[in-house]
Amino acid sequence: MLDWDDLRYFLAVARAGSLSAAARALAVAQPTVGRRISAFERRLGARLFVATPAGQTLSATGRRTLQHAEQMEQDALAAERILTGRDAGLSGPVCITASEWLIQSVLGPLLAPLAARYPELQLELLAEARHLSLSRREADIAIRPSRFEQQEVVQREIAIIAFGLYASDAYLAQHGTPEFERQCEGHALIGMSAALGKVPDVDWLPRVAARARVVVRTNGREPMAKMAAAGIGIACLPCFVGDATPGLRRLPAPGPVPERQLWLGVHRDARAVPRVKASAAFLSESIARLRPALRPGAGSEQA
Repeated sequence: MLDWDDLRYFLAVARAGSLSAAARALAVAQPTVGRRISAFERRLGARLFVATPAGQTLSATGRRTLQHAEQMEQDALAAERILTGRDAGLSGPVCITASEWLIQSVLGPLLAPLAARYPELQLELLAEARHLSLSRREADIAIRPSRFEQQEVVQREIAIIAFGLYASDAYLAQHGTPEFERQCEGHALIGMSAALGKVPDVDWLPRVAARARVVVRTNGREPMAKMAAAGIGIACLPCFVGDATPGLRRLPAPGPVPERQLWLGVHRDARAVPRVKASAAFLSESIARLRPALRPGAGSEQA
């Protein structure tokens, strides 16, 4: 019979693509991962990975094994969600993941009533640039500015986020108000990392500020706001962040500014777990009350 722990190591290497990356994900030493994989291959009598200059690539046998290992993982996690969740009641850990600015500016300040109402909850907020997996129990609740693609995730739209262009008074005094008719020629931009994919800046800014130059990029809205307040350049920010940052002024942008729907997702097997259900309901209701602040003026431009 296969040992689930062996499959866990196998999956970590298959997903990470190298022994060192898998070791970091498993929080163990790299030699431990190598020994476990070698021992697993000896017991199976087959090679699961082929070493290449780029890392560990699945062999033909490894590729066939992967599908079965992932199904076993899903079954094991589903059983764990059932066995550990319903008996705990309104106590125990609840992991919530979202982007850094949502956790710092929105979710964190909201949690005091939830913690007071259910003092035995162990709340954990994880700010990650990558999307944590609800299926693999990397988080219990995820809040994202796009729909979840996984069929096993139960989701709901909880708000709409409006964005705007922001600059400091010091920057505007030195460089003047950007002229959008001239595509912001002569101005400096603070951009989001293009590697993040679905962010408003990547598609929208080139259309309205094609002649401005990007002087710095980052993967977080809060650092962008701080750099804009320091006079480094113009930043596209959620209005909820930009309007609350001292020293920043919202600029009148041409046409409609970007908006994103905010979605809350829970794995279907976890939605009935009392602590997850109560936390998700609290977050949905609390963020719904912030809708006017998250979408000020229903997306209209303000100076």
